[in-house]
Amino acid sequence: MLLLSSSAHAQPVDDHTITAEGIGNAVLGLSPAELIEALGPDYQVGDEVRITIDFDGRVVSRNGTVQFRAAMTDDTETLTLFMVSNPEYTTAEGIGPTSTIAEAEAVYGPAMLAWNPDNGGREFVSFANGPDGRIAFRTPGIGGTNVGIYASGEFSTSAYEDGAAIAAVWVICVSGTDCAADVATAESTPTPEPTATPEPEITPEPTDDTGSGTDSGDLPRTGATELVLTSIVSVLFAVGGVLVLIERRFLSAPWPTSSS
Repeated sequence: MLLLSSSAHAQPVDDHTITAEGIGNAVLGLSPAELIEALGPDYQVGDEVRITIDFDGRVVSRNGTVQFRAAMTDDTETLTLFMVSNPEYTTAEGIGPTSTIAEAEAVYGPAMLAWNPDNGGREFVSFANGPDGRIAFRTPGIGGTNVGIYASGEFSTSAYEDGAAIAAVWVICVSGTDCAADVATAESTPTPEPTATPEPEITPEPTDDTGSGTDSGDLPRTGATELVLTSIVSVLFAVGGVLVLIERRFLSAPWPTSSS
């Protein structure tokens, strides 16, 4: 899957302008129902179909003509990839489907073409000063049948065939991260006002140890109390000693005496 960087904020656009946020009033990150609402009654959004060999999505039409395709790239209902091959749609600089690579170079600077056999063999072209990174330009090249002229074993080149043109423009985002609809939702969610810092609770002053107005049932500790406890322990110790002597006196067997 092609992943492109992002840095953009929503702004008013013409209905046919391709931007980093999407295509016209259709912004990346919408659900199909939200896309229908955004485009209005002049557009028809078809049922879910296979858009590419990789992804399912919806075909957007107007007056019977396909305008662009909206794909779901992450197994959710979120539309994260718009693909337009209708030449009525262009970037703000006027580059779009059917523009030649030479024309795009005149606007965006030197071109670099590349293809990846692990990406369906698709060929893309980028430019030194191209538009925002979410926008990618596709050539007709696929499966190794490319418009770029590659050295043996190479997958990128700045050389291309005479008259080579852009076949489609892709605009893509990562759902929940950098889609225009995600940014709009985040900006519209108000930040809660900070709550007042609670006043610290006042710790009660300790009560007088010798007072008698407490309900805890605990006796205040005094020197007299400890003296009484010590005396009781001493008495118990003495009684225990007496009991031991009595036990030995009456329960122990007498010492044997020698017989005559």
